[in-house]
Amino acid sequence: ARQAEYATLTRHYYNLATDLYEYGWGQSFHFCRFTKGEPFYQAIARHEHYLAHCINIKRGMKVLDVGCGVGGPAREIAKFTGAHI
Repeated sequence: ARQAEYATLTRHYYNLATDLYEYGWGQSFHFCRFTKGEPFYQAIARHEHYLAHCINIKRGMKVLDVGCGVGGPAREIAKFTGAHI
């Protein structure tokens, strides 16, 4: 009987876990360095912009996001660079 509920249990688990992560981190599930007095979400976005710069993502490029989470960093990088993610 339990196996028949695996799909439902898995869906409920990930929905709950995602809600918890979004409560704590917003839509970007990663850590970053902060400068003194820098707001949390500003530091997260700055780090995502830094990553986009490091891997040379440019306007119009097509980039595949194969990470986990809800796509927050990909959306921020797309907004910042003009790339298609």
